[in-house]
Amino acid sequence: MSTFDYSLGVGALVLIVWNMRRHELTDRRLRRPVIIAAVVSISFLHAIPTAGADGVLVGLGALAGIACGTISGLATRVERDAATGAVISAATPLAVAVTAGAFVSRMGFAVAATNGLGPAIGRFSNGIGVDSAQAWIAALVLMAVADLVVRALILWRRRSAVAAGQAWTFGLRSA
Repeated sequence: MSTFDYSLGVGALVLIVWNMRRHELTDRRLRRPVIIAAVVSISFLHAIPTAGADGVLVGLGALAGIACGTISGLATRVERDAATGAVISAATPLAVAVTAGAFVSRMGFAVAATNGLGPAIGRFSNGIGVDSAQAWIAALVLMAVADLVVRALILWRRRSAVAAGQAWTFGLRSA
């Protein structure tokens, strides 16, 4: 990993956690993680291997990201501010822990892979049938992208429900 890669990773983490603090849930705030996801994709995702175990690894990475984004999105409080009428969101400790923990884990894996553990990861990959390093990159990048985009989509839907005066329970609008 280059200095740019480290800087981009730390900067993205700071922006993501900053975006999770208590604030009015505007379109701009919901677009920010999607833009971060696009930048990360453009910077790191050059191919998506789909054959054999490579495809399974990539799929598992994307599913893990969907799970993290879902947990984080559902664990974020979304409510109407009584004074202003604005829709406010604030990440709970669970939401922050899931999002930041997944991000730090991905960065830790990348740092380890480029600073001495690469051969061990290569041997492990061969043992499970993963043929290319690009499969790991694609799995980790798609995990991050899915996490950010799914969380933003859930918060967008929850914001719409709260703005319309409807309750929101696990993705289902109650009557």
